[in-house]
Amino acid sequence: MNLSVVYELRERLKTAAVAGTSLIQEDFRLKKAVEQMAPLSKASPVFARICQMAEKTIAPDCENRAEAVLDTLSLLDAVLCTQGGLLKEGEWKEIPRREGAEGIHVNVPYSQMAPVLEAFRGTGSGRYAVLRDTHEKNPEIFADFRVKNLMVKALGDSYADLADMAAGWLKEEGPKINPLLKLGFDPEGKRDMARRVELISSISGGDENDFYAEMLPKASKEVKEALVHALRHRQDNEKLLLDLVKSEKGKVKEAALTSLAHMNGEGAVDFWKKQMDKNPAKAINYLQNSRTTWASDLMALHLEQWLDVFEASGLTLKQLKNEDRQRLYDLWRGAQVKCSPRMCACYRRVYRIIPRETAENLWSALAEEQPEDLCRTAEELYRDYGDDFLQSVFWIDLLTKSREEVYDRFSPYLETGNLLDAAKSMGGRKKDPMGIYEVFMRVRYEEKEGGYVVYREAWESPVRFQTVVSRLEAGIDPRWYSLLLNSKDRFDSRFRKMVRNGFDNGYDAMMAGLFRPDAEELKAAYGKYFYQGARVRGTVAADVIMLKKCGWKDYKGLLSLTGKKNDHIATYEILQLLSELPMGSEALAEELDSLIKSYGKKAKIGVGVLEMWRDKLRSGISPEDL
Repeated sequence: MNLSVVYELRERLKTAAVAGTSLIQEDFRLKKAVEQMAPLSKASPVFARICQMAEKTIAPDCENRAEAVLDTLSLLDAVLCTQGGLLKEGEWKEIPRREGAEGIHVNVPYSQMAPVLEAFRGTGSGRYAVLRDTHEKNPEIFADFRVKNLMVKALGDSYADLADMAAGWLKEEGPKINPLLKLGFDPEGKRDMARRVELISSISGGDENDFYAEMLPKASKEVKEALVHALRHRQDNEKLLLDLVKSEKGKVKEAALTSLAHMNGEGAVDFWKKQMDKNPAKAINYLQNSRTTWASDLMALHLEQWLDVFEASGLTLKQLKNEDRQRLYDLWRGAQVKCSPRMCACYRRVYRIIPRETAENLWSALAEEQPEDLCRTAEELYRDYGDDFLQSVFWIDLLTKSREEVYDRFSPYLETGNLLDAAKSMGGRKKDPMGIYEVFMRVRYEEKEGGYVVYREAWESPVRFQTVVSRLEAGIDPRWYSLLLNSKDRFDSRFRKMVRNGFDNGYDAMMAGLFRPDAEELKAAYGKYFYQGARVRGTVAADVIMLKKCGWKDYKGLLSLTGKKNDHIATYEILQLLSELPMGSEALAEELDSLIKSYGKKAKIGVGVLEMWRDKLRSGISPEDL
């Protein structure tokens, strides 16, 4: 649409306003501009209105001509503002996009976005909980490019837990987040830049080797350390690492040694053979996380030499000198994730000396990978030595066999025995199902995945663990639920020492992780399970969360059961319960009153706070406003 006549009318009205409204009737140019608007008045109601108002400005009987002119100009400006544009002669060229700055703008209410932005930009306490809870309830906010930029900046946050949490979220993005991590990267920077390198290394490994090598010469010590750790992903970095071992000092040299332990070339192997002969305890510190075959065989060689001398001596472990005894523990620490055939052959010999440490080493190795030789070793040790290796063989079968096979083989542990009565036997051995429970603690049913996943710990870098989540394709046999929900082992003292996921009982945390929201047939049994648990040991907020998932209806008396736990009132736990219990303010006030009375005189602190909350609830205040 040609708007030139509209612009002409506006200019004529502005000129008339400056000249004075008393001269408008003599302004033939303005009259012509008004007449030119007539065709446009048929195109749109708003133009018809403009034409009507413009005609009034030049009408002989207009009582307030100045007001009419200003009203018409205001409407013209408003309409033309919506029709504005920018045009430059020449060829159109697409504006280049800055790599790493791409993203989406999430349309969420300011009330939801503002606390997230404020938490990332702030410095006070409480920010961690705000971000954690918002990410859980509204994860879509964190897809916004503005928030992702702040997440990258948060890698240098003074609050380490917040920085770690942001790093975990960024890692979930995969390689597509690398350009944003590289954007504005300063190799001469501090901890936040080192964390960027660690993330890129964890996400992409050797695929970003050119980036590591390019940044290395100009990096600060802290960033250089992270870059040198990242060099472990590519075997063609061996010569560079050998040079760095000679030229660097301190933590950068240690990073070079750690990365060199992952190389397979002759130079690296010869270097470490000499180091093991020279100072084995020190060398083991760098080799203990290496999964190379040569490192496994080198550790096995030194183990064999120690075992040969020990077995020939006829002494017991306690009779050895401290340094000889420590040498065994150091070597076995170095063998932690080793699984070459030569190392596997050492397991039986070492088990006869340090059985507990042997079982723990085997499980640690299998938790990350399940190589054939190590799986065969686990099966043989389980066959010969029993339940010390139950955890390992149950884990292997859960990952590799059908769910029916796993249940048929291991369910007798829960059908005929329990931890409180481990004297019963199966095949001439004592039965202790703890290994099964320890594996189930690593299994969860994830609704968003539509199936079971397993959690395990692995080395993300040479300096920290990460939690690795992988899908358990075979799932678990539904028959396990009846055994687990009715096991007497639930209140065994070993589980009471485990505080996990809001529960002060590891067994209950395990059962919560295995809960299936899609299995209606399990909800009644699950509800009964957690209700009875609350009545036995006292209620925690996690119990109520599970009861609500099960559709449980009876919550009366649960709050007062928290008094069973101890004489000290943990007011933050009570507040959590008040916010989770699906009851009105008056009912919650009665629950609090019962709790106060149940404490009686034994409570040493906290009763005053409970009484204040009770009175506020009775006045109609909601739990969220306490």
